[in-house]
Amino acid sequence: MFGPASGLLAVLAVSASVVQGQAVWASNQVNTTICEWEQFRAHVVRDTVYMDGGGLWWLPGLSDGSYATPESDRNPLGIVFTLNFSTPFATTDNITAVFGTLSKVAAGTAAKNLAPNYLDGAMLGNDDEWFLYGGMLRQTKEFSEPSETNVLAYQKYQYGVQKDGFLPGFVYDDLPKGMTRYLAYGGAAAAPSENKAWYFSGMHAPGWGPIYEPGANASLTAINVSSTLITLDMTTQQQESWKNETLPSDTPGRANPELVWVPVGEQGILVAIGGVIFPDFTGFTGKSSNEAESKATSPSFMSTIDVYDVASGKWYRQPTSGGSPGQLTRGCAVVAPAQDSSSFNIYHYGGYSGLSQSEPFNDDVWVLSLPSFTWTKLASGSTSGRAGHKCFMPYPDQMFVIGGYTTRTGSSLTCLRETIRVFNLTSGTWLSRYDPAKWSKYAVPDAVVSKIGGSPTGGATATTPAPSGWSDAALGNVFATKYPSTKIATYYPYQSASPANNTNPNVPSETTSSSGGGVPSFLPPVLGVVLGLVFLTMVAVLILLWRRRRLFRARGGMSEAGTEDTNGHRILSWMRGHPGGDKALTVTTSDETPSSPEDIERSSTLPTHAPSMAEMMNTEVRAPVELMDTSPRPELHDTGLSHIDVMNRYSRLASGASLNNGSHYTTSGTQQIDHASVAPSPSSASVATSGAAARASASARHASSELAGDTPPPAPAPPPVSPAVAGAGARGYIPSGVSNISERDRAHLRTISDTTVSSVATGAQVGGDVGAGAVSSPSPPTGDGGIGGGGGDYISAKGRGEGQQIQGAGEKKAGEQSTEEPQGQRRAGGANHSPTQVLRRSVFHESREDMTDEKGKSS
Repeated sequence: MFGPASGLLAVLAVSASVVQGQAVWASNQVNTTICEWEQFRAHVVRDTVYMDGGGLWWLPGLSDGSYATPESDRNPLGIVFTLNFSTPFATTDNITAVFGTLSKVAAGTAAKNLAPNYLDGAMLGNDDEWFLYGGMLRQTKEFSEPSETNVLAYQKYQYGVQKDGFLPGFVYDDLPKGMTRYLAYGGAAAAPSENKAWYFSGMHAPGWGPIYEPGANASLTAINVSSTLITLDMTTQQQESWKNETLPSDTPGRANPELVWVPVGEQGILVAIGGVIFPDFTGFTGKSSNEAESKATSPSFMSTIDVYDVASGKWYRQPTSGGSPGQLTRGCAVVAPAQDSSSFNIYHYGGYSGLSQSEPFNDDVWVLSLPSFTWTKLASGSTSGRAGHKCFMPYPDQMFVIGGYTTRTGSSLTCLRETIRVFNLTSGTWLSRYDPAKWSKYAVPDAVVSKIGGSPTGGATATTPAPSGWSDAALGNVFATKYPSTKIATYYPYQSASPANNTNPNVPSETTSSSGGGVPSFLPPVLGVVLGLVFLTMVAVLILLWRRRRLFRARGGMSEAGTEDTNGHRILSWMRGHPGGDKALTVTTSDETPSSPEDIERSSTLPTHAPSMAEMMNTEVRAPVELMDTSPRPELHDTGLSHIDVMNRYSRLASGASLNNGSHYTTSGTQQIDHASVAPSPSSASVATSGAAARASASARHASSELAGDTPPPAPAPPPVSPAVAGAGARGYIPSGVSNISERDRAHLRTISDTTVSSVATGAQVGGDVGAGAVSSPSPPTGDGGIGGGGGDYISAKGRGEGQQIQGAGEKKAGEQSTEEPQGQRRAGGANHSPTQVLRRSVFHESREDMTDEKGKSS
């Protein structure tokens, strides 16, 4: 859990010198490398090793090619070094150049009490985060040290419940009551699959108070063995818990043992190997305080192994066979399971007796095989031993040995020949290079197989300790329980960061697996899916374009731009009143613009909404009635119709004053509206407003006589006819009876503007309503007989405004019902009409097709 001192520390970039590790460089220094690195804290998070603290000594390289005296800056900037397993290198390279860095404080700022440099201690973590625990500070008055319950943690990845705003970084954590950080020289292990880590035994000050690097003051030095097991449970991120348990009396504490977690049993087991009592490194003299007792007790930590079952919380002690490495401390250890988990081989490298740092350090590699608890010496050396280092497994068959220090004689230091060594666990040989593209499955070495039986891939026959057998049958039951290996996550193989050339020697051919180099395995299927989707998208687009082209052709061969109607289908659709979304054409000719201020004013008062022609589809045209006049039937002036004329006169698109507004036709103009479908009648022009078809209007002669006050004789009843076609084509018109009028009447009609005949008047005009079918004079008359502002279409006025009246000279009296009008229609006096209905003109024409019956015969 996180206490009140918790806070997030940003991970910032560091200067060039810090990237190389050394904080302060000499004026003529050109590089630096690690000379020795004693007892640092380290942990692997997925594919990266994190290394912090320790006694780090640098070897400066000068511009003349020589090297200066090694020096330690005690990491004043709080740098954490990283090594990614994807980085290839040669063991003789300057490894400092391939290290990455994290700063525990702001770049260029001294760590001091925020994150001072610790010697020894542990880095406990899982695959996502780690915590710094234990260790010793350098006693100084430069800064006040952190509290005894304070620990620093680094969260790299989030896990568990989603945490919005999560960012990698450092946080402070507080230990629970009754636990202290004043502990050092213990053994650390982690089980990421269980989200747990442990710190075993170690040493503390006599009064469990603050501890510092060894000095003359024994009360501030970790000289007492601790019988504790610290457990960190990281099951719930940001709610981690700590637990302190006391070791059983028969499980002795010690200094710097190796603690490894082995996947055996329900939750795995902890195996403690080596360590010593009364070590020489706890005092400033460099000598063991009780060498005899140490020699008598410490070797047993290798010959009898302490085992802790995590699930039950029980400790066991099991004797070993096959010899023993002897008294060793500050070595390192890793676990390599056989491919069938029939054996678990613990590799232990290096260390020394813990009695004197001037003695030769161990350079041997020993293997402890479980469950037989058999020791095998796999590799031996005598010239490059080291202690105080750490070991990690980037691959199942390889081991890194990082840092450490060598034998010390006096005050001089002997620098490491290789900061990192690479060991092949299968062949039992040291390698000169590490290449992340080269790896294999682990195979049990032949030297080990010869003792435990089976083969390199497994099948060990020694499944119990021999010759002693199990010291406790319960421990045998733990080994008989298989650990759920599916809980263990793996992150190899690693993609090589740069070319490398290295071949692991002596790798059995049957254990060779595919490498992690080359094209990633996921790339071909991902590319296949992406390219397949692109292809399907292109096919779909082509199909849509093809269908769109077919639709354009089916609509009359229009051009792809939609600007030309070659077959006249669009014009026919407009004339028939079909709805459409085509934009009305803009007319810019002078014939369509108002020619006087009066015309402009009149056009501004007209409705701007053009009535839909679809409303006039259900119409009826009465049969033509022969005129009373028997004079020859001269035809109207034959004038051609342009596309603009058709749209202006008959199209529903002529919706504004610019196209279909009758007020745009001046009295002096000769333009006429062709009413070829209108049949003249000797009676007064009655208007049928029942919503049926527009009825035949009176002839122009009778309209003229109504204006003069004449009363036309009643018209004979029209014979029934079939419903008229709403529109006609551009060809095949048949002259109708409206052409059979006298020359005088025709001349009279030609002098009347479209406005006086059929324009829509608004209620703003002065005077009474125009009578049904009445034709206005060229100028508004004055007096009582004038034409009001409510005049309507003389052909088929539908719906006048409320209160409007139909009145005309010579009509029947108000209140009388015309026999020619539908029930409820009043000639005068007042039937009210809906004020929302819009007046409109008839634009019907008769074509040759309209004059034929169903059998095609002419009617």
